Amino acid sequence: MERRAAPRGEAAGAATPRPGGTRGPKARYQRLPRDERRDQILDVARRMFTELPYAEVATAAIAREAGVQRGLIHYYFGTKRELFLKVVQGLTATAAVQAPPPDERMTLPETVELCVNLFLDTAERNATTWFAALDAEGFGQDPELLDIVNRFRDRTVEHMLAVLRLPAPTETLRAVLRIYSGLADAATRQWLQERTLDRAQVQTLLTRSLLSMVTDIAPALEARGASGGEPLEAGDRLLHAAAHRNGEPDGLPADAGAEP
Repeated sequence: MERRAAPRGEAAGAATPRPGGTRGPKARYQRLPRDERRDQILDVARRMFTELPYAEVATAAIAREAGVQRGLIHYYFGTKRELFLKVVQGLTATAAVQAPPPDERMTLPETVELCVNLFLDTAERNATTWFAALDAEGFGQDPELLDIVNRFRDRTVEHMLAVLRLPAPTETLRAVLRIYSGLADAATRQWLQERTLDRAQVQTLLTRSLLSMVTDIAPALEARGASGGEPLEAGDRLLHAAAHRNGEPDGLPADAGAEP
């Protein structure tokens, strides 16, 4: 984005008080370095986009909350759309690092449950912003926004593969996990928007679904895709065994094959 010249009186970010008026705590100006001022505006925008739908957030309101003039927001970020993209980029970056490091002491079901809980925590804190990004609310199908969301999904899949410690992941397994991310989005929407499920129900749904996809569905798809439905090959058996190494998903006997 081309750097814009700061409007006169706005380079310092000072707000002009009304005659005879008093300036509240949120409007009081404090001189900050450029990067800190930019981060301050971004923090206010992140909070407002999280609390309100995209269409109800105005740059004038963000400026008022940040104690700067609106021209300074345009100077740093450009349009409201560009500011929103920055907020979504920050949200996805924060969510991506929520995945715990691999822990050899944890069983597979324990690891899956921990991952799901961290995802639900993030979804609950940032529901409005995240659903606005998924729906491209106010944008139409914005290519930049969709690219941010899709890259986040890809990073999430790679985090899941690392945390679950699955050996030699295939593109089929990655595709299954991308499909799971869509299920996670739909489930959290039912919880946070539609109110048809509560958090405990969504946690059960996502935990059991992920266990089933990793231990049963992905190996079965590998087998059918490679051999038209013949028994599992050696590589698929390795994936199946690795998924079961620390425990069994509910209802799946230890000697059960991957075929349905």
